[in-house]
Amino acid sequence: MAVNIIGIVTGVMSCLCAQNSLTESLLQHYKHFRRPKKNLNKLKSSTDELIAWKEDLTVQLELIWLEKGMKPKPGVTLWLENVDKMEGQVNRFITKIEEKAGSSGGFSFSSCFVCSRIKLGELIEEKISEMVELLEGGQFVGDSLAEMVPKKGHIIPTTRLMMHETTMETITRIWEFLCDDSVRKIGVYGMGGVGKTTIMSEINNRLLKDDVLFDCVIWVTVPMEIDLENLQTRIAEKVGVDLSEFQDETARAAVLFEALERRQKFAMVLDGLWEPFSLEKVGIPIPTIENGCKLLITTRLVSVCRGMETDQEVEVKILTENEAWNLFRDKVGDQVLASPNIHRFAQDVAKECMGLPLGIVTMGRALRNVADILEWENALAVLRLSTADIRDMEEMVFSQLRYSFTKLKDDTSRSCFLYCALYPKGHIIDINELIEYWMWEGLLGSMDSISTRKQKGRIILNELRYACLVETATQNGKECVRLHDLIRDMAIKIMSTSPHWIVKAGIGLTNPPDIDEWVEDVQRVSLMRNHLKSIPVSYLPRCPRLTCLLLQYNPFPKNIHSFFDFMPSLKLLDLSHTGIDSLPESLSNLENLRALLLCNCWNLREVPSLAKLSKLMYLDLSCSQNIKELPQGSEHLGNLRRLNISSTEIQCLPSGFVSELTYLEELWACNSNLLKEGREVSTEKATIEEIISSSALSSLEVDFWSFKLYDLYAKSDHWAQLGKFKFVVGLNHPREYLLEERSIAFQGILFHNEPPIIPENTIELKLCDCADITQLTTCLLNVKQLKSCTVINCGRIECIAELAQNDLSKLETMVLKSLVNLQYICRGLVSPSTLISLKCIIVEHCPNLRNLFSSQLLFQLINLEEIRASHCDNMEELIRGDEEANLDSAKIHLPQLHKLRLEFMPKLKCIYDGSIRSSSLRSIEVVSCDALSKLPLDLDENSGILDLASPDLEIKGSAHWWESLKWDKPAAKQNMQDYFVELSITSNESNEDLDFDHEDSKL
Repeated sequence: MAVNIIGIVTGVMSCLCAQNSLTESLLQHYKHFRRPKKNLNKLKSSTDELIAWKEDLTVQLELIWLEKGMKPKPGVTLWLENVDKMEGQVNRFITKIEEKAGSSGGFSFSSCFVCSRIKLGELIEEKISEMVELLEGGQFVGDSLAEMVPKKGHIIPTTRLMMHETTMETITRIWEFLCDDSVRKIGVYGMGGVGKTTIMSEINNRLLKDDVLFDCVIWVTVPMEIDLENLQTRIAEKVGVDLSEFQDETARAAVLFEALERRQKFAMVLDGLWEPFSLEKVGIPIPTIENGCKLLITTRLVSVCRGMETDQEVEVKILTENEAWNLFRDKVGDQVLASPNIHRFAQDVAKECMGLPLGIVTMGRALRNVADILEWENALAVLRLSTADIRDMEEMVFSQLRYSFTKLKDDTSRSCFLYCALYPKGHIIDINELIEYWMWEGLLGSMDSISTRKQKGRIILNELRYACLVETATQNGKECVRLHDLIRDMAIKIMSTSPHWIVKAGIGLTNPPDIDEWVEDVQRVSLMRNHLKSIPVSYLPRCPRLTCLLLQYNPFPKNIHSFFDFMPSLKLLDLSHTGIDSLPESLSNLENLRALLLCNCWNLREVPSLAKLSKLMYLDLSCSQNIKELPQGSEHLGNLRRLNISSTEIQCLPSGFVSELTYLEELWACNSNLLKEGREVSTEKATIEEIISSSALSSLEVDFWSFKLYDLYAKSDHWAQLGKFKFVVGLNHPREYLLEERSIAFQGILFHNEPPIIPENTIELKLCDCADITQLTTCLLNVKQLKSCTVINCGRIECIAELAQNDLSKLETMVLKSLVNLQYICRGLVSPSTLISLKCIIVEHCPNLRNLFSSQLLFQLINLEEIRASHCDNMEELIRGDEEANLDSAKIHLPQLHKLRLEFMPKLKCIYDGSIRSSSLRSIEVVSCDALSKLPLDLDENSGILDLASPDLEIKGSAHWWESLKWDKPAAKQNMQDYFVELSITSNESNEDLDFDHEDSKL
């Protein structure tokens, strides 16, 4: 024993011989010597903490990328790389220590071991210190975490391109010039309606997917009436430059030139140019071989190409007679053409369209499935009569477009269509705004509820779509429409006759139109999105029949004086997004006004008395932040249906105000001071009691600023009444659209592990960014009427339904997005009627979801119409089969299923191991699911022919994927070939989805 002690002391002394302070060194080394296992565990704990924080950041970054398209900043990327390196080093270090301890049978007391043990303690402490330092350096929050990815350009939504030989030749020629370094400017010309913009949209989208030719692609739609300042502004918006501070044209050009030069190799498309201009004056760098830039213009006039000094011109030609007939037949439908008599008339009508795609599509849609031969005779007679003396082919197209216009159901539908032309050329039109314009002017009736009138608007909008008079588009996730240039031109021609409409939208006006243009029979005027800065005092239009005046998005830094003195019939006035600081007193005399829109008038502080406006139905003061109280006389607005005071400084509503407004249906007060948490709860409760006592009110949109406040009302007797409202709970959450009645929406709420109990009469539920909800099942215990459920970015949810007492028998729509821990749709024992009414399920970005349903559950889904799944990285099978099922039970009959869409799921090997029967199936679309080698189609055992096939069935995907599919019957592939449609690069079938308002990224 004495020998061992002497050895230990000798070892310790030898390790400390170089130290100045023996006592301090002894204490320090004794600490390292004493508890190596405890220190090692501390190192493991530090490692786990660091890895957990890294995983949290990774999840945050994934969600930020999914929702906002932002990527990690370089410092964050470097930190993540350092954590990975540190993790590897520490793991190897720990493994080596544990292996050495195991091989030596534990720690022995030798002098050599003492030194080694002290050194080991020092190394462990050093690693722990590095861990702590790395963890402290990784506290990224807010703007320090991610940044926007520079966009190369914007994909342009376009209708599916029919790849006619004529069209493909044009696209190929343009692409060859793009690849030719000697060609710097390309002109694409052709008559209106021939397809120039459609072809260039295809080119634009291809360029964005090409990584070689250009660094960025800039698309600018050019209005017919243009000045250089307006063009500069449009280009600046595309490249993210603010030119508002620069009034001088030369200074603006210099700023724009520098911004474009920073983008290095760019391709700029100027769509719809009517006259040439100087690139230098605008600020566009001249394309050269050195800078690698190219300019493409589309125009109806070859002279414009030459005026712009293009190196090559490409004419977009009309379709051949055979191509025109194929396109017309596609739009009319083969069923009606089975009649020989109609077939003959159809060929003549197609010839009258002169090979212009727009005219062919429009006429084809107007006559689709029309079986009455007299109607075909009339259509042909009208076309021949209207074009008999016309030599200009564009005028011939106008006659075809007019035919579709006159074929609309009634004057209401025609007026609604013409409304679309009040927007600027090429403008993407928000359909909610458009329908509301129709509604407030009275085109959709005046006695029905808002929701009923909006439904009428939807029906009319679909009529316009089916007539091919408007095109479907999307912008920022919103459903929109737009007008083809030629259709808009036709609409404006129609509006030039009595009654007149004045349309000068988005053309860069700095002064209002000449007073002589305001004739007595003018009915609607649109001066929106211009640069109007003032209206002279003497400018007094006399328009006794004017019903609609759209002045939004104009600077208007001054008062607009007595502009409304002689507009007694005005029903709709939109001054939103203007700089007006006051309104004239003559506004108070507009007794026929139904909608006064003053959204985001940043200088406006007060509004004249509204006491006389007894017909006013909508007052919008939202985002006009200097408004501190309701206008005088608001209590007399007995016909008011909607009041929007969101994002204003209005503190309260006058006592009895809501109860006086007996027709008020919607009260919007999001992000306002009306119900701030700082006020006394009793006061807020009294306010709520008064508001919810209104029998007409069906939409209450307020932000409850904490869950505690929400909980106060949720647990009170008033919750039953609140359930009837479109009720919003969220943080600083402006609203832009309506939900169905009895809808509940939660966004960014922390429930502190007490999930909300949803009222039983809720029809629509939306949850977004609710990080602490783990069991959706608990929230749904009382729900019996739920028809729509949307869950987005609720990271802890693992399952949607798992209790037998959950009654989801009326659920029709389920949308699940960005649920990183979701593992099951339904788990365990569920009610036999669960999801029996389900029509549509959409699942996106759920990386831990391995399947959607079990085959047993799917037997219940007899009403299922659509399945969409995408970006579920670990999904291996769409429907989990029953291992004990026999051959008969392996067949699933889904009688209503008409659409199956699967995208970007690399591990998806199987849709279903059995077969699926559906006579209504119209579309199977597979994109980037390369492991999927078989389709669960119910093929005849002997012939390999698809049983119960819909004649409209299309199986869409890449040619490579189609060729790789495996078939049980040798003849099956050949028999199924006619159903296959190769997806083109611009396939945009998403616009044809079911008509659901999935504003998914914004509740």
